[in-house]
Amino acid sequence: MYWFLFLLGLALLSFAFVVWSLRRRRLHIPLLLKQRLREAWEEAVEVKDPAKRVLEAEKVTDAVLKALGCSGTFAEKLQSMVPHLPGAKDIWNAHRLRNRIAHEMNVRISRDQSDRALQAFAQIVHRYLS
Repeated sequence: MYWFLFLLGLALLSFAFVVWSLRRRRLHIPLLLKQRLREAWEEAVEVKDPAKRVLEAEKVTDAVLKALGCSGTFAEKLQSMVPHLPGAKDIWNAHRLRNRIAHEMNVRISRDQSDRALQAFAQIVHRYLS
């Protein structure tokens, strides 16, 4: 009887370890890809036009989420990562600003709005590319 309980416990621990390691692997980005994404982020940050800066920053953020194994639209990727993101509300606001820029005509945004959006996207970029 004790052997059965011991083997059952060992099997449960093994299963938990496999699940943990697969989940951990999902949040790992290969080193070479990390370097490319860091370079893309630096280029996005250097863009002078505030609206284009937000668009470029979200592109890099989207690529980071894709590298983490998320699929779908940016919103779907973001939704799947919400449990892992501390500032999800700010990131959603940045995404809404990006959608306004991309889909509405003659949208003008301030440098301050652009900076806030970049800070929100940077939460994801710095968390997974550091």
